[in-house]
Amino acid sequence: MRRLPVRDRDRIIARIEQFAGDPTSLVRQVTQLTGSEYRRLRVGNHRVIFAVERGDTAVVVILRVRHRREAYERR
Repeated sequence: MRRLPVRDRDRIIARIEQFAGDPTSLVRQVTQLTGSEYRRLRVGNHRVIFAVERGDTAVVVILRVRHRREAYERR
């Protein structure tokens, strides 16, 4: 995320914090990735790819933040 413009980075961080505080508030921007356990959060032209680890409390693990052109490339 260090390479992102400050405006985009601040917007992404704010959206992640919003999601952490109330996951139901962004239900339309979050979808399950096809054939994967991962999910994505749409933030403008960027995608936050993450996983949810369930236990006593749910933990969101952010795997990557990429521009939408690059977000779904397999590594």
